[in-house]
Amino acid sequence: DTTTETQKYTALERVCVGGFPIGLKLYADGVVIVGTEPIDTENGYINTAEKAGIKLGDIIKSINGERVTTNSRVSQIIEESNGDVLTLQVLRGNELLTFSFNSEFSISEGKFKAGIWVRDSSAGIGTVTFCTSDGYFASLGHAVCDIDTKDVVPISQGECTDVKLTGYTKGVTGKAGELCGVLESNKTGEVFYNGDLGVYGRYNEIPSTHTFCVAPMDAVKTGDAYIYTTLENNVTEKYSVRINHIDYGNPEHKNLVIEITDPRLIEKTGGIIQGMSGSPIVQDDMIVGAVTHVLVDNPAQGYGIFAQTMLENINAYK
Repeated sequence: DTTTETQKYTALERVCVGGFPIGLKLYADGVVIVGTEPIDTENGYINTAEKAGIKLGDIIKSINGERVTTNSRVSQIIEESNGDVLTLQVLRGNELLTFSFNSEFSISEGKFKAGIWVRDSSAGIGTVTFCTSDGYFASLGHAVCDIDTKDVVPISQGECTDVKLTGYTKGVTGKAGELCGVLESNKTGEVFYNGDLGVYGRYNEIPSTHTFCVAPMDAVKTGDAYIYTTLENNVTEKYSVRINHIDYGNPEHKNLVIEITDPRLIEKTGGIIQGMSGSPIVQDDMIVGAVTHVLVDNPAQGYGIFAQTMLENINAYK
C-alpha cells in the first residue's frame, strides 16, 4: 500500500522494472502491400494492383486458397502463374475481401510480375516497461507501425533479442532524435501482441532488476517523477521528469503529459527520442506509466500511458 496525505491506495502486482532496450522482430500475419508500380508489358505499362482494386496497406492473407506469409512465396506464385487469374484474399482494415488478379509479363525482366511491393516482417528497437514474476513483459506503450503504410503491423508471431546500443541522435524542434543500435542474434523470448497498448511477450529468463508495484491509475498525480532509460553502454539510468497533466479517458491512451526536467538528459538527447518509448515512469516508488510519444515541436515534452492499462493487457492475454 502507498499512503498519501489525502488517500490510501492499494498498489497492484509487483513487477521487475524495465528501462533497458529490447530488440523486436515481428512477422506479419500475411504480407503487407507497401507499394505498387506499373509493369512494362508488350501492351504498354499496366498497374495490375490498381486494375484489380488492391490498395496500399492491404494485407494478402491467401492466394488461390493457400495461406501466404513470406515475400518469397508470393513472388514464386506470381512468377509461376503464367498470367492465369489468381484469387487473392485480402484484409483491409477489419474487412476480408476477395480479388481476381492477373500478373503481367515484364518485357525487361522476362518474367511474370505482380507490380506490388510486399513486406512480411519488421524489426526495431524499443524499451521494456516492466516484466511480471512469471516472465511476461510490456514494452513501448504504442504499436509498431509499418514504415511505409503507417498502419499497425499485424503479427502472427514475433521474437525479442538483446540490443547492442551504438549511440543516439539528439532531438531538436521539428525533428525527433533516435536511439541507435543493432539487434543481437540471440532470441531472448517471444512476442505475442502488437497494438495500440504496446508490444507484449514473454522472456525465456526473467530479468534481474529492482522491483516496484504497479500503481492504480487513480494513484497517479501531477508533479515530480522519474524515468528509467538506457542511452549508452547498455547502462540503465534514472532521470527526473514532471507529470504536467493526467487524462484518464484519452482514446489514444495518451494519459500522461510529461516533461523531462533532468538537465543531464536534456543535454544528451534534448528530451525524449525514438527508442525510449516504453521507458517506465516511477512516482512514489510505484510504476505509474510508460513514455510513449515525443512532442516534435518540443522534444522535452511527450505523452505516457498508464502502467495499469499495460498490466491489464498482459493479464487479459494470460
